[in-house]
Amino acid sequence: MTSTTKSIRATSGRHMLARFAMLMLLAVHSHYLFCQGGSAGPSQTNGAAARLPRVHFDGEHFVRDGKPFFPVGAHWVPAKAAMQWPIQWDPKDIEADFAKMHELGYNMTRLDMVWAWFEPRPGDYNPEAFKQLDFLISLAHKYQIYLHPSLFIGGEVGEAYWDVPYRHGRNPQSDPEMLRLETNHAAEFARRYANESAILAWDLTDEPPFWIVAAQTTDAMAINWTRLITGALRRYDPQHAIVAGTSQEDLDHGPFRPDNIAKEVDFFSVHPFTIYNASLYPDPMISQRQTYGAAFQILLSSDAGHPAMIHEMGASSAQYSPEKIATYDRMMMYSGLGAGSIGFDLWCYTDAAPQQYRKAPYLRTPQETGWGMTTWDRQDKPLAVEFKKFSKVLAQLDMTGVVATAADAAIVVPDEWAKPHGDFSHFGLTGPEVTPYVSLFDADAVPGQPPPNLGDDIQWLRSSWLNAFILAHRAGFKADFPREYSDWQKRPMLLMPSPLTSTNSYIVHVHSDFYEKARKYVEQGGFLYASVAADAAIPQMEELFGARLTDTVTAPEVTLKVVEAFGELKPGDTFHYSVPAQNPKYWGSLLEVHGGEVIAVDQDGRPALVANSVGSGKTLLCAYPIEQYLANTPSVFEKPENTHLIYQSFREWAGLKPLFISDQADVEVGALKADRRGYVVLVNHSAQPRQTAISSTLPLHSLSMLTPDGPKQLLLQGSSWKMDLQPHDTFVVEWK
Repeated sequence: MTSTTKSIRATSGRHMLARFAMLMLLAVHSHYLFCQGGSAGPSQTNGAAARLPRVHFDGEHFVRDGKPFFPVGAHWVPAKAAMQWPIQWDPKDIEADFAKMHELGYNMTRLDMVWAWFEPRPGDYNPEAFKQLDFLISLAHKYQIYLHPSLFIGGEVGEAYWDVPYRHGRNPQSDPEMLRLETNHAAEFARRYANESAILAWDLTDEPPFWIVAAQTTDAMAINWTRLITGALRRYDPQHAIVAGTSQEDLDHGPFRPDNIAKEVDFFSVHPFTIYNASLYPDPMISQRQTYGAAFQILLSSDAGHPAMIHEMGASSAQYSPEKIATYDRMMMYSGLGAGSIGFDLWCYTDAAPQQYRKAPYLRTPQETGWGMTTWDRQDKPLAVEFKKFSKVLAQLDMTGVVATAADAAIVVPDEWAKPHGDFSHFGLTGPEVTPYVSLFDADAVPGQPPPNLGDDIQWLRSSWLNAFILAHRAGFKADFPREYSDWQKRPMLLMPSPLTSTNSYIVHVHSDFYEKARKYVEQGGFLYASVAADAAIPQMEELFGARLTDTVTAPEVTLKVVEAFGELKPGDTFHYSVPAQNPKYWGSLLEVHGGEVIAVDQDGRPALVANSVGSGKTLLCAYPIEQYLANTPSVFEKPENTHLIYQSFREWAGLKPLFISDQADVEVGALKADRRGYVVLVNHSAQPRQTAISSTLPLHSLSMLTPDGPKQLLLQGSSWKMDLQPHDTFVVEWK
């Protein structure tokens, strides 16, 4: 403007008018092009691109052109501008990113809608921000990459929270005025883009609760906020699916855990950052326990009522070698696929450019500099190569009618974990009370009292869940996580590792009346395994387990010795454990046997494993919390470890035959099934090669291994086949 003004003032009348007219013409033309998609619009070297077909979510899969498909891609934060990309707007550089993402096999990318940029003042929307989004939409169509916008950003990259200037310390998830602004903000996006086919789905926000007020956010706030924002979106846009892009809420018992928001969203997200959860995964990144992390969270979340998608996952090459990151992510993607993940959106597309290292947030969080599939200048890292191969394999899957197979075993999620804080609906109370029941645990005894700190108890339960889940897989069967008041009885087997059998901390165990249901389940042909610690309490347990608790057993080391043949177990087989701490969580229980059969004894000859038959079913009781011993042992599955043989022998004694099973404990088998066809997903979690035989109870007629270059026939022998798996190998096998 300044240089133009000087030029006009230096020009005589006729020349001034001519130059002014030319400038106005150029300005109008440039404005038109920007509104169409950018300062110069996306280049059209290959002619006009076909518009992306509209996507809908059918409750099981994303569907386009009538066929299910997997959204695959990564979160987009540009290398040079980073989170300042709306202000440091560079259409040419952005288009180069989309071209690269297309080359890598992306069909979607998740991206941040920075709240303060779209709404710099309350209720005042920035037209330039929406023009930029329109440009991104034009690129989405050109490069056939769906956009998955994440609203209200908010927290993103390291410890950064990109605030709005008018929050003034208020909690966006509870303050009435902030809630009004947020519902209007969401409605504005829905109003503008309800009919936009380039939108895959709406993400309410990244990793709620908002980081700046996370400690203040209650279950009620999370539920109310989700209900309000989804309602605002659906007022104008009933078509696009909605997710809340949660991170560790399912593992941390956070207010946005899946059970709290299930009625409001269409699918769930998980962010299995196992490398930053050392209490749950005390292992190297490439380890058996860590590489089960994605499958574990997919199943833990999806059993709250919707399928789940991997939304963020990965590691930084500032911390780990690029080759190991590629192996880790590949194993997690395949394992997640076998567990039923409906999409794969990694963190993130690119490394940060070096100039970003000199300013926050990268200045303060060095690990954030190297998370990309590509280097900052768009060179492929090893993960990019693996991801492109993975996307080619996924493109060969016909998911019509295909779903993850039903679990063989249930690991119950207690109602006290799943229910919203303060909900008494399953407390058995009826009618008006003269003296009302007040719960100390629900912090209602003193108005305004904060909820108790349950961090240790949360870790206690989730670590048992995880290690029981892995033991089940190593024993050849699939476990999932139905809720206590759901349909867990549909699984042929029930696993109750301690602390599900405990009593003192309400959040980690089942209700007292659960055991009556469990007894009926066993009588009718179910199979129940349970482990107990000194903290256990089981009403009328003799009827169920053929033994009862009599006292506590304290010992720094525990050895179980088999004394009776049981499945694969032979007399003389032993299992040894170190007790991680001297307290009731880890001490064992002294059992008095009443009708059960002692299968193994402890180091002092006391009953340690007791089998029992009840009606048409069977039970197995362990007197020690062995899952906790494994949970507290670093790199336990990288050592010689045979605890899974207890689970396997119980499965064999019960006569449970999974649809597909490997003869190698280290090889995970996930199955996706339709009518008379499907897929088997294999992951070798071991650092050693494994020659495995896979067998099935189904009649198989043909097998093909799906490779990035297309299917390759496998030799089928009856209903089984053999495969040589290299360390950390992953495969998808199609069967018909």
